[in-house]
Amino acid sequence: MKWFHFEIGWVNLWILALIIFSTPVLMNLLRGERGKSGLSRATNLPPMSAAERIGYMLVMSPQFVMPIYTVFVPFTSNPALLASGITIFVLGQSLRLKSIWDYSSAPSGELIQGGVYRISRNPGYFGAAIAYLGMGLAGSSWLIVAVALYWFVGYQWVTVLEERFCLKNWPDTFPEYKKRVAKNFWFF
Repeated sequence: MKWFHFEIGWVNLWILALIIFSTPVLMNLLRGERGKSGLSRATNLPPMSAAERIGYMLVMSPQFVMPIYTVFVPFTSNPALLASGITIFVLGQSLRLKSIWDYSSAPSGELIQGGVYRISRNPGYFGAAIAYLGMGLAGSSWLIVAVALYWFVGYQWVTVLEERFCLKNWPDTFPEYKKRVAKNFWFF
């Protein structure tokens, strides 16, 4: 494992970054109106103060910088790290895609409680953190693993903003949902 890589190549982590960022877009395009509705809903940010907006952008910014860095990070030659990294990446990405499917399938204006949202209030964020962790292992990159951990910790705060929004919009259903479903997954 290394902190910094600088090896431009055709078989680098940009392939996984492309998968992370293109599959939600493609899924929403293929879903037609449902996809447009889900995308519109996903890009509707909760109300925030100026300081919260800055914090939000600081949490989200690594997602937009990391794809550039992945151009310079080759897949590791360590078979154990590569296999575990790809496996973890696939698990995280599968969770993300399932959450996007469920998100765009939910009726507009209603609290999303079906599908994978029955076991996690934030399956997309959690899946992204897992996918980034897998990417870091597949590239033997401490920096990408650190970004995955930063993302995991950062989105814990972002969900506070989103849950404040949910409580305001669904005061009758959200408190019960919050008691019943874990923030991240079954176990926490």
